[in-house]
Amino acid sequence: MTEEKRSVLRRALRILETIKDAADGLSLSEISRRSGVPLTTTHRIVAELLAWGALERDDSGEYRIGLWLWEVAAVAPRSVGLQRVAQPFMRDLFETTQRGVHLAVREKDQYVFLERLLSPETATDRAQVGGRYELYATAIGLVLLAYAPPELQEKVVTGPLEVPSWHAPVTEHQVRQTLADVRLHGYATTDIRQEYTSVAAPIHGPGGTVVAALSLILRRNEPYAPRLAHLLATVRGISRALGAPQARPRPGVPYDTRVPSVPRSSDMRSSDIRKRG
Repeated sequence: MTEEKRSVLRRALRILETIKDAADGLSLSEISRRSGVPLTTTHRIVAELLAWGALERDDSGEYRIGLWLWEVAAVAPRSVGLQRVAQPFMRDLFETTQRGVHLAVREKDQYVFLERLLSPETATDRAQVGGRYELYATAIGLVLLAYAPPELQEKVVTGPLEVPSWHAPVTEHQVRQTLADVRLHGYATTDIRQEYTSVAAPIHGPGGTVVAALSLILRRNEPYAPRLAHLLATVRGISRALGAPQARPRPGVPYDTRVPSVPRSSDMRSSDIRKRG
């Protein structure tokens, strides 16, 4: 491939990423401004993406991601088999608990939602299927990070640790201890905004490796131990269906009861931190 073709491909991918990250549709000029691609080049590339079905144009003239890209993503080996196996278990968990259920996989140093079943009270949540999110900022991400390669863990915990504005600062030491707790206890919990709590656990594949994580969204003040039991039973069922070796249940009771999601002060013990979801 010539350098010119590589440049066009990079620009096309930049345009797609720009439109994907937008909450609403974008005009040509807005796509050009946000992506940094010259307007004339943007016009040409967008026209080709539109012809392929990678983009769609609405009545107002704004562009959005097209259905063709979803069709391509739907046959990705990591998603199609996992979703097919997990969906019946997720549906059972949703109907049993009447709480939102999320399925995610790690993609490099972020995680991506593959499937979400939303309860009416969380239906306006901005997180979306196909969206990418930071591993250290949620329970489902922390679970995936806890079982990621050590070099990736090191990269994440030593990098900038930005969290939503309503969270207290998170430190490298706190994240390291949280990951150790996840590996020890087999799950993580964190607060979501001010109203909800997420509880997440790993899904294992053949060979026992962690291939995904599942989370359950609870009301902030409801006891989560019974819901955690349902979640752990669900991830064990999915793991068995994927061919994971049988694991012995972990003894003891949940270690993480009603404590804050982040430390109240810098000298707070990491065991007092609630893992976020």
